[in-house]
Amino acid sequence: MRLRVLGICGGNGVILHAFKDQLITNVEPRSVFHTPNSIQWKLNFKTQFEKDLAIRFPKNSIDCIIGAPDCGHSSILAYSRAKKLSDPKENISLTFFIGSIGYYKPKIFMMENLPKMAEMVNLELSFPNYDLKVFNEPVSAWGNSQFSRVRLVVIGIRKDLLASLSLIDLPDLTDYHYKNVNELFEGLGKMNGSHCHVREPDDYSIPLYIDGKRKITVKEAREIWRTRFKDYGRWEVEDEKMKNQPGVYRIFGDGYPLTVRKQNRQFGPDGNMLTPREIARIQGIPDSFKLWYDPDRSLYCINKARVTVAKTPPYEVGVWFKGICDKLEKYL
Repeated sequence: MRLRVLGICGGNGVILHAFKDQLITNVEPRSVFHTPNSIQWKLNFKTQFEKDLAIRFPKNSIDCIIGAPDCGHSSILAYSRAKKLSDPKENISLTFFIGSIGYYKPKIFMMENLPKMAEMVNLELSFPNYDLKVFNEPVSAWGNSQFSRVRLVVIGIRKDLLASLSLIDLPDLTDYHYKNVNELFEGLGKMNGSHCHVREPDDYSIPLYIDGKRKITVKEAREIWRTRFKDYGRWEVEDEKMKNQPGVYRIFGDGYPLTVRKQNRQFGPDGNMLTPREIARIQGIPDSFKLWYDPDRSLYCINKARVTVAKTPPYEVGVWFKGICDKLEKYL
């Protein structure tokens, strides 16, 4: 019998896509992932997309739980703003994920987060009925080209089962070819709404600091990257507290991509902001994974699409875990 899979805080399903034929549903309490009538979810999945934390299925109906609860409490970017890390116990999606493991007691689970979480949350106490395998690696360990993106991946196997943690390991990437930016973007071509390969208009204002200004237009930013910052990968600012504006950078065609984020302040080799589909390519997400775009709600859709593809583990992590589950299924 194939494993019955439940998504808990699985975003809009990038991490769940490899399991779509086994997926019961995804319970996602974070409003940022929800679109009208769950249209983004329905483009790729036939199951329901739930938001209600009170939803409960029979305890014996769940074999596997997968999710990437919110990691804001351990975000370095958030720390740079607030100068302190928040209490993970106040993180609704994280406590919901841990509580769901305790309630359903699945045979196996996977959780992805930021590495700092392991220092702030006692994993053994949080998942007392599970043997844990913990990976703290750049996502390049799974075959993604973001060498700078380091993530925590936790796999738990229920202690009463015969499956062994020794059967779980990172993929063998001997002689593996990592794609640079040019290779990742190959074939994208002109702007295309059907693939959500779109960006904000030239007159759209974005929060970039330059010459005393706190906001400039997309067009102005592009011209600065092409002239004043033509050899730069970071957005320099004249400030005693910081040399570069956090979370703002440009990637170069012959180099590897940096860590993508859901904000609209990462730029491509040509000085333009990255489109949702470009971010999806960096995240290893195939073009067959559809992104909702309505030209009448362009800015809203672009924002939601960036969240869908950036606020998630790279696609390769979900595919890898699917292979792990297939290998362990006879022991579970």
